Amino acid sequence: MQQKGLLMAAIMVFVLLCIPTGSAWAVDNDDAIIQKVFTLYQGDKGDPYTLMYPLELTGPGEIRVYARVDRLDPKPKSSNFQPLRLIIVDSRAFKDIKPGEWQQWCNKVNKFNPLDKIAGDEIRAFVRGMKSLFGKKEKPPAYFHGQIACGSEGTGESIKYAVDMPELQKTGGQYVIIFRNMADFRADGRILITYPGKHWELDKEAEQQAEVHPDLMVEGLTLNQNKQVVVNVANRGKGAVNYVKWHDKGPEAVTLLVKADNRNYGVTLPLLDPDFKLRPSGGTVSYVFDKVTIAKATQVSATIDAGDKVIEENEQNNSLTSTLGAGVQPVKIQPMKPLALAAKPDLAVTSIRLDSQRKVLIEVKNTGIAGLAPSLWNGGNQPYLNLKMNGNGWATVSLAGLDPQKNLSRKGGVAVYNTGYVLQQPVQVSASIDSTGVVDESNENNNTLVSNIAPQ
Repeated sequence: MQQKGLLMAAIMVFVLLCIPTGSAWAVDNDDAIIQKVFTLYQGDKGDPYTLMYPLELTGPGEIRVYARVDRLDPKPKSSNFQPLRLIIVDSRAFKDIKPGEWQQWCNKVNKFNPLDKIAGDEIRAFVRGMKSLFGKKEKPPAYFHGQIACGSEGTGESIKYAVDMPELQKTGGQYVIIFRNMADFRADGRILITYPGKHWELDKEAEQQAEVHPDLMVEGLTLNQNKQVVVNVANRGKGAVNYVKWHDKGPEAVTLLVKADNRNYGVTLPLLDPDFKLRPSGGTVSYVFDKVTIAKATQVSATIDAGDKVIEENEQNNSLTSTLGAGVQPVKIQPMKPLALAAKPDLAVTSIRLDSQRKVLIEVKNTGIAGLAPSLWNGGNQPYLNLKMNGNGWATVSLAGLDPQKNLSRKGGVAVYNTGYVLQQPVQVSASIDSTGVVDESNENNNTLVSNIAPQ
């Protein structure tokens, strides 16, 4: 049975496509996470300005979309004005798109430049056959999966939709997020989308707008007993490293480079840090360059993020040079001491239960003596709630989706997340909050709860 619905969630996607209406959470790091800024220019109800984001799901799971409008121009008279619509449909809303053409469309949209008229015409050719999105009020079409009104200035709104295996087989995993401006206002903001897929993208401007940033440093260069070079790297910034950085490849990959005897050696972030230890503020990791052995006194240098792929608090402290080898005392930088905190929060999953409609609820409580920092609710560096069912990844929910009311920002605060999943048979559910350590907690050993539940 399909389990689906619209609930609050928080998470952001790619590209712009303008067509007229007349054209027919440990976090599952394999989920696609895409963050970008957006501009929705003026439109109206008869001809809304529309952005379209095609997604290709590789498995069952949740599509989650979060959009926040930072500025409306001109400024509306009412703070509750919501001129935008977020809509989720699948590919059945479009006529005559074959599987190969869908991938072609996705590729073109990802590279679309609004000034490139040829590319724009080619993209529009795929969507001219779009059907009426909503059908009759009493019976929405099967390809329509809901919409929300949004767009209040300074406010984020979100929508989610769960795709099960039977539906995935019907749709081929092809879905579209439609973002519309229904009014004569320009809207600028940020959009975040996550879904079961293989696409990771972080817009530089969206990364720059984060309230806090990481700061990667090489803090130590030593030799182990086998005379192999060991490099110690730390994140000494106030912010976390975005998950997308672990998926960037080729020229965009974050790398640790070592130079010794006029030879260069390198390793990318997924190999340097497969367990995401550098993601949270204060995280550290050590890496052994087993192909680099030093038998005599040799000058060795190490640089983290030499290509400046991560926006950091300080871009001038990524390198360390030291002379290593026989009779030479290795050099280490004294690690920066974290600021002493009088009190810390403590997130714990305290309950996995069913409501009166047999929907699965997850309860998270701040059992510490301090609240979570309000800045944790913004951007892509939030703590996540990760859910598994019978050992399989089920859902990944950001802090803003779990707790839109910010109850966890105070000690003793409780947030209850309604998954929308109606339980039909006994299952084992595992829920983990902040498994990657974004939050500095007084107890890091109570973040996971596993429970066997059955419908009554």
